[in-house]
Amino acid sequence: MAEADNALYRLRERPVIPSRAAPGGAAFTGTATDLVESFYRARRLRDDAFGPIASQFREPTWDILLDLYLAASKGRPVSVSSACIGSGAPQTTAIRHLALLENAGLVVRTPNPMDNRAGIVTLTEEAIRRVDDWARRVRSVWKADTALPGDPAI
Repeated sequence: MAEADNALYRLRERPVIPSRAAPGGAAFTGTATDLVESFYRARRLRDDAFGPIASQFREPTWDILLDLYLAASKGRPVSVSSACIGSGAPQTTAIRHLALLENAGLVVRTPNPMDNRAGIVTLTEEAIRRVDDWARRVRSVWKADTALPGDPAI
């Protein structure tokens, strides 16, 4: 059931809203959206390639962080339940991982002004800075021009 929910999540577009200030009053300042999106999609491709055993590869905290970064870059709000789906983990597990991120000062939960029953999760400025720093480091070691066996000759 969770896999079906995740597949639907990957196909569904969240509504675009005007960019809002992050907690602390600053607008989204991330600089690594393309790389983070590629990495997040690669993780979903890994899940598809390995089938049921891919659930053993899960890193819900990291997936939540990447998902929130991408949503912030597009000015999209993320509900707690959407963040849970984005983690690829069962909801109770994802909520625990959200709490870890919140305790680490990387996410903030706020009430949803449209629906008091649901909360909105946003990255802190510190989280955005750290994801950008990670992306710069990954880019510096990434060897995208390295051919793999079976690749066509350039």
